[in-house]
Amino acid sequence: MAGTPGDGRGETLRTGRLVLRPVSMSDHAALLAHWNGPLVRRHLFDGRGVSPEQVTEIIAASQRDFATEGYGLWTVRPAVRGMARGVDLDPGGADAVPLAGVSGLRRHLGPVGADVEIVYSVEPARWGQGLAAEAARAVLGYAFDVVGLRRITAEIDTGNPASARVAEHLGMRRCPDGPDGPDGTLLYAADRLRWRGSSRVADV
Repeated sequence: MAGTPGDGRGETLRTGRLVLRPVSMSDHAALLAHWNGPLVRRHLFDGRGVSPEQVTEIIAASQRDFATEGYGLWTVRPAVRGMARGVDLDPGGADAVPLAGVSGLRRHLGPVGADVEIVYSVEPARWGQGLAAEAARAVLGYAFDVVGLRRITAEIDTGNPASARVAEHLGMRRCPDGPDGPDGTLLYAADRLRWRGSSRVADV
């Protein structure tokens, strides 16, 4: 069920294989475990551990952003479908279906000023299945077609080529006229008109 504008809940997004729901406090334990995985936090939090208090604030910030900006962070879980008619049976509970990852948007002060940045992470056991690209494509579509944003950026660690490939498959391009991040990150961007012309589906 989609949230109503300004209620802070945001909308549920669905793809062929995934259900994306705005993060809530019921996701706290799953997010804490996901973000503290060594392979995940290496590129999201510079290898540092994430405290329960930080997870609480990230969830609260996302809910504020949904209420004021129309975007935030979504949990990514596999869709569970009925055998007969393909009906989505996923009830959306935090413990009902294991977390596959996170994707979303946040306001970010980057090397070329304030931007809206897309972020995505996937549980290592699910790497190589194209889930990051599938989830991020749904988020980009929501950002451009529902929220009406004109430009989305991504800062990607130079040591994370898989994430760069996801960005490229999404139709994002490395910014040739802007500085990269000061901490060894590469700046990618997608604008609404050019992104709409991209119909590729990644399988990274």
